[in-house]
Amino acid sequence: MQVAEIFVLFCCVFYVFAETPIQKCPEGKELNDYKLTVKVGNCKRTPCKLKKGRLIVAEFKFTADRPIKSLSNYVNAQIGGLPFPFIGVDGTTACDHLYESDGKTKASCPLAAGQEYVYKNPINILEIYPVVKVNVHWALRGDDGKDAMCFEVPASIVN
Repeated sequence: MQVAEIFVLFCCVFYVFAETPIQKCPEGKELNDYKLTVKVGNCKRTPCKLKKGRLIVAEFKFTADRPIKSLSNYVNAQIGGLPFPFIGVDGTTACDHLYESDGKTKASCPLAAGQEYVYKNPINILEIYPVVKVNVHWALRGDDGKDAMCFEVPASIVN
């Protein structure tokens, strides 16, 4: 195998296994269970560039640690320590964006304890968002007020 072929193979393997670098929520669980499964658009390094007027897909796996009747999105951009909700995502149901662990079979609420789920949600980066560096806080919150999954991603909203 020549050097060029090895390089191409390495790039392909890296691309397949590359994930979005994420951070732990301040009061959240450890990220070990899903750190390698979170994808926000095609972001592979922070800050993630979120281009205004574009659609990005947020996708991640998580395991329900308890039975959950309903699940909501809590997504905001933290600017100067203040949370600004992602319009059209924050406060909406997450149940419509759930799949079984295979990522193809549609699932919904309620969630069973110990079951692995895949969350996939296309998000519009609206033109009205300011061009700014943010820390995106993403949580799926159960009807009991506790997060089923939470992570943060440093990002930049760009033109």
